Amino acid sequence: MPSSHSPAAVQNALASSDPIALLDIRPSLDYVAGHIRESTWVPRRKLEQRLPNLVPNQSTPVVLCDGSGERSIRDARWLETLGYEDVSYLDGGIAAWREGGFDLIQAEGDVHATAFNYESKKFGEQVAATRDLPMIEPDELAAKRDEATIVDVRTPSEYEKSGTIPDSVNIEGFDLPLYAEALRDNDEPVVVHCAGRTRSIIGTATLRELGINNIYELENGTMGWQLSGYDLTDGPGRPQELETDPQQYAQLQEVTERLLQDTDVSFLSPAELDRLDDTVDDRQTTYIFDVRTEEEFVEGHLPDSLSVPGGQLIQTAGRHIAVRDAEIVLVSETHIRSAITAYWLENMGFSNVSVLDGGTTAWDESDRRLEKNYEPRKPLGADIVDETVERISATELASTNREITIVNIDELDVYTASHIPGAWWAPRYEVANVLAYDLDPTGTVVLTCEDGTISECAGAQLIHMGQIENLAILEGGLKAWEEADLETDEGEERALRESRKAVREPYAQGEQEMKQYLTWEERLVE
Repeated sequence: MPSSHSPAAVQNALASSDPIALLDIRPSLDYVAGHIRESTWVPRRKLEQRLPNLVPNQSTPVVLCDGSGERSIRDARWLETLGYEDVSYLDGGIAAWREGGFDLIQAEGDVHATAFNYESKKFGEQVAATRDLPMIEPDELAAKRDEATIVDVRTPSEYEKSGTIPDSVNIEGFDLPLYAEALRDNDEPVVVHCAGRTRSIIGTATLRELGINNIYELENGTMGWQLSGYDLTDGPGRPQELETDPQQYAQLQEVTERLLQDTDVSFLSPAELDRLDDTVDDRQTTYIFDVRTEEEFVEGHLPDSLSVPGGQLIQTAGRHIAVRDAEIVLVSETHIRSAITAYWLENMGFSNVSVLDGGTTAWDESDRRLEKNYEPRKPLGADIVDETVERISATELASTNREITIVNIDELDVYTASHIPGAWWAPRYEVANVLAYDLDPTGTVVLTCEDGTISECAGAQLIHMGQIENLAILEGGLKAWEEADLETDEGEERALRESRKAVREPYAQGEQEMKQYLTWEERLVE
């Protein structure tokens, strides 16, 4: 039976060096209204999918929190069923934490982005305030655009989806030190940018730390560019056939080694990494992050490693590192990108950071296995799903004579765009209450989602916890329904709750929100 912890007890646990993962399972709109700084947001609908990566060691203590504690109790019991050995919940939830006078991170007005990745963004502003980084304003760049190499350090998906500065190429995160000299002609300026500030700051500071000169941060990134009256465009992408001069590569290896000399970051040999779990607390979690590009990761990576490019790991550390005092091992092709990432993680306050000495190259040369391609870790409870849940195919569902109530538990915007005719919508977070109090179905309930993954886990939990008996899952979800060329509907007329989804990008909200967001970032170090 899961135990409860008072807000003071949770605060003390977070302040200790003992391993703990504090997971906030509420919808994103509730999360941005106030959350605990050290918590990791894992929306209830994704808990089974994300926990194998966030807390791979099932002996690590897990504390769940929600608004009042009501739903955390249910999900703590479920996690125990799924194999976690030490699961508890915040007694009274965020409401009790707030009443106890403990600090909460919350969005600035209606700008939801100000509540996401708070620690990473504040760290970026601390770097900007202490490193005296060269900056170029949008108007100046517009006048000198032909005389500079402009680099967008965001992820490829952000770059392609959101637009970029005209002529800006895409070199993600800590790949840039490898190619900065190859990108530019002679010693022309390199202008680094993201959508706002953090990754621009860290990218510029990184190049300067490595001795690469004539580097500038674009003030306020693409949002600053737009607010100055300039348009974004589709960029040329990542330059093809980029290569690093061998002599320069060797210099970067030496420089990154020196970068870590005055830190507590350690280099681990492949043999030492093999033995790492034997040297730490049985309750401790170990993360192995491969900080190269996703394409390189797929070509060959360490077993049990996770792909998070280095710049993104700094930008979204709290999303990936749920156990703050975990052992963090960073891997790249040798150690350049992993050492850079380690340098910044330690500066952020992560205390147990290591680098695989020689990276995947050394691992391979020591006759250890590199895995090709990548299959995501199976969601928790796959065996319980197989034992518990009745599956119904799309064609069977379309032709059945049974009394059926279909409930879609995807995000509301996904449901609105396309769903099975007659299907109701409810968030997974509230599906048990919806079935009990809103629908009270007499026949078979069929749960569905985009691909069936989330609805399978939800169905298994509902049955296992005794909350419903007559339930089936649409095998393959809406994707299978559409592949069978069956009719779909649009709209949200049958939504049983309002959406609790936040808007994560300020540039998706409007000009005023962009201004407010950038002002908020700059004031983080006041």
